[in-house]
Amino acid sequence: MLDDISYVMTFVLNRTFSHNHDEVHRLVSGGGRIGPRGNAAGLVPGLFEPRVMIQPGDLDELKTFMTVVLGLSREDFVRVMRVIRGTVDATRRAVDDPTGAYTDLVAALESLADDHLTTPVTWERYDGRARKIIDAALADEQQALIAKVRAAVLQAERVGLKRRFVSSTMARISPAYYRSEAIGVVRAPQAADLERMLGLAYDIRSRRGHILEDLGEEAWVSTDGAETVFEPRFRRILTIAGLWRLVRHVVRGFVAQAPQVAAEQWDYRSALPGILRMQLASQFWVSQSEGFDADTAQMGFNGVAEAFISWHSGQTEEGIDLTGVVAKIQQRVPVLADGTAKTTMVALHALWHAWIDSELATPDAKAFLDAYGHCLDDPSPVAFSVAVLSGRAFPDWTTQQWVELARERRADRLTGKEAPLPTAMDVLLQLEAADRLEVAGLHEQAIEFAANAVEECPGHADLLAWEQRLVEGDHDPRFNCHNFIYGTDCDTGSSAEEPTTARDDVRDDASPASEDTAATT
Repeated sequence: MLDDISYVMTFVLNRTFSHNHDEVHRLVSGGGRIGPRGNAAGLVPGLFEPRVMIQPGDLDELKTFMTVVLGLSREDFVRVMRVIRGTVDATRRAVDDPTGAYTDLVAALESLADDHLTTPVTWERYDGRARKIIDAALADEQQALIAKVRAAVLQAERVGLKRRFVSSTMARISPAYYRSEAIGVVRAPQAADLERMLGLAYDIRSRRGHILEDLGEEAWVSTDGAETVFEPRFRRILTIAGLWRLVRHVVRGFVAQAPQVAAEQWDYRSALPGILRMQLASQFWVSQSEGFDADTAQMGFNGVAEAFISWHSGQTEEGIDLTGVVAKIQQRVPVLADGTAKTTMVALHALWHAWIDSELATPDAKAFLDAYGHCLDDPSPVAFSVAVLSGRAFPDWTTQQWVELARERRADRLTGKEAPLPTAMDVLLQLEAADRLEVAGLHEQAIEFAANAVEECPGHADLLAWEQRLVEGDHDPRFNCHNFIYGTDCDTGSSAEEPTTARDDVRDDASPASEDTAATT
């Protein structure tokens, strides 16, 4: 609260308020570096003056502003406070990074832009270089076509971000900006030039953001607080001081025009400082059956797989109890149509019963899997994951089916549409496809899928070594999946004659429910 009040007082009164004494001492005139490059007061007049008087009228203006801001809707309040914090911080680092401060001031203005304030530009005021190119191309055309093309170009310009920024800002400038507020200002912007200078300010922000181009020193060295300055590449532009006054004017106008609302319910705790939002480890939520249904089955399967991997690899000691989830699966699956949700639920059921001791299994578990286990026969990422994590034999999928499954999974990963799975499953699926392609004599395709596997887990030494041997024609059909998933070697590995990578035994006799009498470790 103290910080926010300090920001608002600084913004409204154009004087520096802060509980950080060292920062104030550095910024105010005489407390910082000497010379035109180190004088913050020369960049933004008034803001960093060392000795100032606050008049009663100034305090009345501050009180009015605070009252109105507190009456805004939550959305508008957050919008205004974000601009205030951002612009005040920008002025405080202007000496060290003038171009960065300039772009932040422009970005603050842009954040207040609204579509309904965007107005079309006339053809005569459209960008001169672009206008000449278009006019030359239309030189021999009929007037009707020329008018139509120009109208389309201007309409496209209107929906552009730059036009939105310029129009919205211009719409919020009141007569006072050129009158009472301009008294005593050095080289205040002229009304006829302001629209063009706003466009140039937007271009400067874009150059900084896209090609890291810095603002020429003419725009900020020895400006003596002027609000406009000559800059060789752009002619006359707004300075940091000019943008600062403009932002303060626009924000006050925005606040004055925004609707006042009654007090809204709001959970203030979400905005308190020092809060870290982190994803809850899966072992702490996967056992909750209340939220488990067809829509959350994929997330649940991923969570259970991650919880088991964490437990089996020794990363966590917390076990899981899926008794309630399994009971819900046995109720829901019989009434579900065939599809991803049904397959995922069956996979989760099979995975759980492959891990726990047989005496802890539900009485009708075998009958359930006999009735619905066929869902895991068709190629799918969850069927593959069940086979890897439970030691089940892979269904008799053809090489083409393996390739299609791995390729579809990779495509889904690239578009962000994939069902969640542990990273190890994505790696081993691509590795399995690569291995089978190599066995089939399709070396180049095998290299492609091996690369996919490496890129799913960048920098992993075992994967890099396996890929390198494959590329060199020294195919190794063995890959220690158990070590890759759990970080430990497996004592019950399969025979060396097995050609496929994911068929190493990745499960031993330990299970997450075998150490207690209940199905929980």
